[in-house]
Amino acid sequence: MGYINAVKAELSKSWWNTVVVVVFTIARIIYGWDWFTAGWEKMTKEGWLTDGKFNSGGLIQGMVTSIEHSHGSDPLHLNDLLVFFANNIFLHMGGLVDFLVVFFEIFIGIFVIFGLGFIWSLVVALFLNLQYAAAGAANNFGYLLTDVIWIKFPKYANLIGIDGYLRYRKGKALLNANNNDLVSHGGTASRAL
Repeated sequence: MGYINAVKAELSKSWWNTVVVVVFTIARIIYGWDWFTAGWEKMTKEGWLTDGKFNSGGLIQGMVTSIEHSHGSDPLHLNDLLVFFANNIFLHMGGLVDFLVVFFEIFIGIFVIFGLGFIWSLVVALFLNLQYAAAGAANNFGYLLTDVIWIKFPKYANLIGIDGYLRYRKGKALLNANNNDLVSHGGTASRAL
């Protein structure tokens, strides 16, 4: 049985899994395209790699200001640690930081679109989204939520992708070995998202 037939067989077990896989796959491609175009535009239209400016510096300073003015509980002093790194390391490496932002946005996009290294791509995306949110970008909360959901259910998002194909080639379960995360029993989902 080939990979395509294995995916069809897996999806035929549950209409709910089919819906989740299709929705997650379409959303994954849109999400990946958005990451790719964000990095591509920074590189080509906004000139992050060629204009000689520290383009991400404003974002980093916004994050530092936002964190310094927060008054929530931080028993591990992670905010202080982040401010220290931002002020003493990242703000002194402008060209490298700009390059890393562009590089990671483009590669997150490519990896997510093709469903390759999906979990690691989401971890990097989650890190960048948290930084953008801390810098005051309110539009990143949808991305943060998406990252968290997909980290919880990655096999559904990348079943139709390179990671799914690699699981098939290694003889591993395409979705879940015990199929009780999202699988339906008698037409109703056992656990909702």
